[in-house]
Amino acid sequence: MVRLRKIIVFFVVIFFQQSSTSAQVYNFNFDGVTRSYRVHLPPNYSSSNTYSMVLNLHGYTSTAAAQEAYSSFNVIADTANIIVVYPDGVSNAWNSGFNVPYFSGVNDVGFISALIDTMIQNYSINSCRVYAIGMSNGGYMSHRLACELENKIAAIAGVTGMLADSTAFYCQTNRAVPIMQIQGTADAVVSFSNFDNVINWWHNHNGCNNTTAVYYYPNINLIDNCTAELTIHNQCDGNTAIYAIKIMNGGHTWPGASIDIPSNGNTNRDIHGSNEIWKFLSQFDCNSGTVGVEESDKKNIVTVYPNPSSSKINFSKKIDKLKVYNSIGILLNEYKSVSMIDIDGYKKGMYFFEITSLDIKEYKTVIIN
Repeated sequence: MVRLRKIIVFFVVIFFQQSSTSAQVYNFNFDGVTRSYRVHLPPNYSSSNTYSMVLNLHGYTSTAAAQEAYSSFNVIADTANIIVVYPDGVSNAWNSGFNVPYFSGVNDVGFISALIDTMIQNYSINSCRVYAIGMSNGGYMSHRLACELENKIAAIAGVTGMLADSTAFYCQTNRAVPIMQIQGTADAVVSFSNFDNVINWWHNHNGCNNTTAVYYYPNINLIDNCTAELTIHNQCDGNTAIYAIKIMNGGHTWPGASIDIPSNGNTNRDIHGSNEIWKFLSQFDCNSGTVGVEESDKKNIVTVYPNPSSSKINFSKKIDKLKVYNSIGILLNEYKSVSMIDIDGYKKGMYFFEITSLDIKEYKTVIIN
């Protein structure tokens, strides 16, 4: 399925060493090795509140500090009021599933598990809303975490790093883990040829049906030499989803990254990868993907249909409050006590529904065509 080519150095080191970052550096001993990580707290952090947490993993030869600067995820974190952790891999790498035998080498799964426990002990974190994302080697690692830490990781997103053959072979989960994958079609480091295979593997593994929706992001930047499209598999086990973003003619880069790296190909500027990732992750928690939940839990799940739609959107039950956001997160409309809305006045595109019902808040992606 996935054959890892040699990962090249892809960060402009001097730039990232000079970039300003706001995280604090900590470390602890794991398996006889001092492991370090960076913690970014949102403004006005208070232990009286609870926060979601995102683990943001760097690529091969890179560092936590470089990933913090490159992905610009702190901007999203400050707006969304979440905690971001940037761990460092041993020798600037992650044991993401390519070692032979599979369970040899650095125990990075164990380290990430211990890091999650440490963060929950030291900060006010909702243990049901912990997520893993990563670039390149870190993206591969996020897929391994989805397979081996599904009891601690609610959902994952990989950017230019997919699912390794060996990870797929050993992957056993008791729930469908929501997956986002962002990949450039002209990636010279991690071949795009495996993209469909990876999406199809997760599609089958997560029990998705064949219903998909495709959204083409507006080409708002005419000089980045690439465009973006999203395919949504939104009828998977446990009310989960798989989001597959193709960057047409995109390179081994993070969409909307803080700088362009020409040697790695085109960087898409029509979307911001970190923003798209958080909009996806925020829809899910640790209960997402659990098959056979109690009926008392099932009654809180709201189904949105038809999706895509061109005339109206129905809800499986009356909801107390609905907020409709456009694809860049601007609030467009609010409704109260509705079981259906008319969408004739909306432009074609992708929208995000924030649904509140019986004190349960859910998020849905809706395509209007």
